Amino acid sequence: MKFIADVMLGKLAKRLRLLGVDVLYEPGLQDNEIIRRSLEQDRIILTRDRSLSQRPLAARHVLISSEHLHDQFEQMLKTFSSILDPATFLTRCSVCNEILKAASKQEVRDLVPAYVYDRSNSFLRCSCCGRVYWKGNHVRNLIQSGFAEQNRKTLRGAGQTRKG
Repeated sequence: MKFIADVMLGKLAKRLRLLGVDVLYEPGLQDNEIIRRSLEQDRIILTRDRSLSQRPLAARHVLISSEHLHDQFEQMLKTFSSILDPATFLTRCSVCNEILKAASKQEVRDLVPAYVYDRSNSFLRCSCCGRVYWKGNHVRNLIQSGFAEQNRKTLRGAGQTRKG
C-alpha cells in the first residue's frame, strides 16, 4: 500500500516512513500534482485539506481529522489495520522515502557520532541522500510506540478496555 501526503502531514509521513510505509511527501506539491501522482503511482492521498478530499479525481483519499501527530497516527492504524509490518521497520529513509541499504561500519565511520560508531555494528544508508540510520533508542522508542498504538487498537476492536 502506497500513500502520498499533502504539505500539512510532514511529521506523519516521516513517522510512517521510519516504520516502513511508502509515503511520498514533497511539501511544494500543489493539489493537482498530488492528484496526478496518486493516479499515476496508485497512491492513496493523505490530506487535512477538505477541498482536496472533495475533488472527483481524489476519490482514493483519507481525510486526516486531527492536527496532532499521535491522533493522526492512530487514525491511520484504525483505517489501515495491517499498515505496520515489523519486517519493514527502518527500511525507508525518513527524508526521501528511498529504500535503505546495508552499510559497513567502516563506510559510516566519519558520518556518525563516535559513541554511535563504538556501540553499534549495524548501519543502513540511503543511496539517494546519504543519510545514515542505526537502531538506537530513538528507533526502538518509535517502534514500541507503533506497536503500542496497534495493540491498543486491537484491544479496543476486541471489546476490551485498558486501565489507567
